[in-house]
Amino acid sequence: MFIRARQCVLLLAVVISLCTSQRSLHAQEDIIQHDWPMFSDPVMVHEEKVLVVAEKLIPTWLEALSSEQDEIRFDAVQTIRLAAMKKLPGLEITIDPLIKLVANQETGKSIRYTAASALVLLDAKQAEDIFVNAVQNGEFEFSLIVESSLIRWKSEPMLEIWRTRIGDANSRSLTRLAFHGLAANGTDEDQLALVNFATDRANSNSLRIEAAKVLAIYAAQPYLQQATELASGNTADKLVAAYMASPQPMEPNQGQTVLLSQLCESTNYAAAGIAAEALISGNSADVLKLAEVLARHRNPKARKAYVTALYQNIDVNSLGALVVYLDDADPELRVQVRNWLGELAEQEQLLPGIIQTIEAAVRSESWRLQEQGLHLAVMLDQRQVAEDALKLLPSQKAEVLVTSAWALRRLQVPETLAPILSYCDSLKLAFLGEKLPRDLEFAMNEQLAHLYQMFGQMKYKPASGLMQRFTRKEQSLRFRIRAAAAWALGKIWEGDLNGDAGVAPLLYTRLTDEAPIPPEDALVKRMCAISLARLGSDTDQTIAALHKYRKQTLRGDAPSFNSLHTGATWALTELTGEKFPEPVAEDYNEGPWLIEPFDPKRLQNDAPTPGSTQND
Repeated sequence: MFIRARQCVLLLAVVISLCTSQRSLHAQEDIIQHDWPMFSDPVMVHEEKVLVVAEKLIPTWLEALSSEQDEIRFDAVQTIRLAAMKKLPGLEITIDPLIKLVANQETGKSIRYTAASALVLLDAKQAEDIFVNAVQNGEFEFSLIVESSLIRWKSEPMLEIWRTRIGDANSRSLTRLAFHGLAANGTDEDQLALVNFATDRANSNSLRIEAAKVLAIYAAQPYLQQATELASGNTADKLVAAYMASPQPMEPNQGQTVLLSQLCESTNYAAAGIAAEALISGNSADVLKLAEVLARHRNPKARKAYVTALYQNIDVNSLGALVVYLDDADPELRVQVRNWLGELAEQEQLLPGIIQTIEAAVRSESWRLQEQGLHLAVMLDQRQVAEDALKLLPSQKAEVLVTSAWALRRLQVPETLAPILSYCDSLKLAFLGEKLPRDLEFAMNEQLAHLYQMFGQMKYKPASGLMQRFTRKEQSLRFRIRAAAAWALGKIWEGDLNGDAGVAPLLYTRLTDEAPIPPEDALVKRMCAISLARLGSDTDQTIAALHKYRKQTLRGDAPSFNSLHTGATWALTELTGEKFPEPVAEDYNEGPWLIEPFDPKRLQNDAPTPGSTQND
C-alpha cells in the first residue's frame, strides 16, 4: 500500500530553488546567522539527525514502477529522481528497473526522460549502452539529458556521433555537447577540428565561441597562431582569440604573454576579462604592467586579475593600491581583499598601513569601506575605532547598520556602553509604536539584538530597565530581539537574584505564558529559563515550571533538541544538580515524497512538538 501526494510541481520548484540559489556575499549575513552569543552561551548539545531510509520506502517505489498505470509510474520515477537529487542511500537497487523503462520504446516519453534523468543523477554507467542507442535514434530531448554523463563516462561510441555532428551543425545545443565531448575525450585531430571550427568565420559566432571555450578548458597548449590572426578582428573573433590563447603551456611562452596583454587592452569587455584571467595564471608581474588598463576595468574578472597580482606582489609601497578595492562595486572582490588584508597584517612591515586603512575606512563616507573596515577592526582587534563605529549606528545602509552593532559587541569597549544605551533608548518608541522605516526594519531588529547581547556579555546593569521592557510580550517586537533581551538579563544579574527585584518575576511570567493569541515563542521561553537559572531562582514555582516544559517538549518519551527542552533541562541541572539524558538523535527520510508507504509511526514522529519555535 502506498500514499500518493499531488505535489510534483511544488516539490520540483523547491528543489530547483535549493540547487540554484547562491549564497549572498553581503558580509552582514554571516554575523546575523552565525555569531550570536545567546546561541552559544551556555553551550548546548548540537542538534543531530540521522538519515534513515524507511524499510518499505524504496520497495514501494519499485512496486510503483511496475504499475500498469502511467500516472503512478511517472510519480515513481519522479520520486526516485528527487531522492537521487537528495543523495538518498540505497537507490542502486532502482537502477536496473529504471534502465528497463528507458529501453522500452513503448513507455511514454515523460516517464522515459524522467527515468533517464534519475539515472544521470545516480551516475549509473550501466545505462551507457541504452543512452547511446537513444542518442543514435535522434532523440533530441534525450541527448540534452544524458550526454553530459556520456562525456563524463568517456563513452567511446559517442565520439563518432560527435564528430559527425560538428560537420552538420543543425542543432546548436547538440553541437555544443559535441564540442565538450570531443575536447574532453577526443584525439589531437578532434581538437584540431574544433580549432578549425572556431576560426571559420562562416560558422555561427556563438558556436565558434563555444568551441574556443572548450579548448581553453581542455587543451594542453594555446593555439597562438590562430589566436593572433583573429585578435584584430570583430567582437566574436576577439573572444575566440582570447579563449584559444588561454591554455597554460608547460613552459612560459613570451608570445602568449604579448597576445594576452594585447587582448587585455582590447575594447572588447569580455575578451579582456578572459585574457586577464589567463595572464594571472602565468606570471602576475605581467598583469601589473597593465595597471593603467586593468585597475579600473569595468569587467570584474579583469579587475580581479589585477588585484590578485597586487596581492601576490604586495609590499609597503603597493599596499595603498590594494586597499582601494575595499570599495569595489563587486562584493566578492571586496570580501576577498578584506580577507587578504587580514592575512597580510601578520607581516610586521605591513601592519601599520593596514591599521591606518581600517581607521580611515570606518571614518569614510563610503558604506562599502565602512562595512569592510568594521570587519577588519574586529579581525585585528582594533578597539580604537569603537568611537567611530558608534557614529555608524544610525546609518541608513543595512550593511553598515548591522555590522557596526556587531563590531561594537565584538570589540567590547566599556566607554561605548553608555552612548549605546542612549542610542537604544532613543529607538524605544519607534520599536514599540511600529514606526521603524520599512526598508530597515529587519536590520534594526538585528542591530539592537546584537547590542542587547553586548549589554549582557559586559554585564551592564544600567541597561536592565530597557532589557525588561523589551522582554515583555509586545506584538510589535520580534521574538529574536525579545529573546536577546531576556538572555541579557540573565547575564547582567548572574548570581544576583535580588539585584533587581523585577527581573525574576518577569522572566517567570514569560516562561509560563500559555496565552494562545499570540502564543509566547519557544525561543523567548528558552532564554527566560536560562536566565532564571543564572539568577539562581530556585523557587518551587520555577522548578515546577522547568520540569513541566522539559516533559512537555519530549519527543515521544525521548529527550529532544527542541529549544525549550534543552533550555529547561540546562536550567534544571544548574539549579538542582540533577542530571538528565542527552537528546536522542532524530531520524528523517528527506520526505515528504510523491509516493510513500503507509506508516502510522512515521506520521506520529513527524507531528509537531509542543513549544516549537515559530518563524519570526
